[in-house]
Amino acid sequence: MRSLKKMSYLVFMGVALLLLLVIIFIVRQYQLSEQYDTIITQSEKMVFQLLTIREQLTTSLIKQDWKAIATTANQLEDLNSSIARLQENPLIPGEFRLGMAHQVDVSGIAIASREILSSSDKLTNSLVLQDKMRSLTEYLLQFDRIIGSQMRAKVVAFQTVMIGALGVIICLISFSLILLYKKALIPLLHLKRQTTDNDVISTGFLYDKSTCSEITIFVDSVNSLLDQMKNRSATQELPHTLSDELASIINESNNISNGIINYAQLLKDSYREVEMGNEEMKILQNIIEGAERIAHLNKQI
Repeated sequence: MRSLKKMSYLVFMGVALLLLLVIIFIVRQYQLSEQYDTIITQSEKMVFQLLTIREQLTTSLIKQDWKAIATTANQLEDLNSSIARLQENPLIPGEFRLGMAHQVDVSGIAIASREILSSSDKLTNSLVLQDKMRSLTEYLLQFDRIIGSQMRAKVVAFQTVMIGALGVIICLISFSLILLYKKALIPLLHLKRQTTDNDVISTGFLYDKSTCSEITIFVDSVNSLLDQMKNRSATQELPHTLSDELASIINESNNISNGIINYAQLLKDSYREVEMGNEEMKILQNIIEGAERIAHLNKQI
């Protein structure tokens, strides 16, 4: 038999903790989404810078504008800074950061673009520069696709875990509320149905063994009060019964004494007519006086 207070406290604390866990999941999902969006935005910005630089280098190589090629070194430095910031993000897996450190050589491309202006064999150096740009572009485009898909996959995986956890939380909350309903509300509804029974005053209220302790104490108190009321009513009815019986006895006694007086008086009158002796008349007179005393005593009662 569990306490309703303790059970309600446990249910309340359990629901509060589960709702707090839901809030933590929601906040964590928001943080992950924001962080992954930042990574994807940085990657897209890096790819955009790379494609812009590649377009400028290709146009300059076609026109053989060596000075324009040399000026792209500054843009390559900005691209290198963007790549470095992306590598520093802890959410990117370590193998990708290690691969970028080995494959990405933006500094070498920037140096080659500056040296092409003073080089004697500009055509060969331009082909080497174009080959490096092609390799860098292929690698960074592939990196952008992979990192974007992985970040989205991590968000989806976390959302899947969160949905499963929410399902478990909803089940636990439902179980807690069902337990509270079974232990507290169902016994109260059962007691309400018993109030419509006319025999409940004599039989008392009944409850199941699984009812919480507060309700059982309350019902036992009500049943005790009902027993006291029944005992009090029985005690009050007893004097009325005795008084009624006594009144009936007195009434019957009065009737008998009146009958004795009447019969004795008739006998006395008849004895006078036949001139009976004094002794018999005295006996009848004593009988009449005795009956009158009995009637007088009955009236005093």
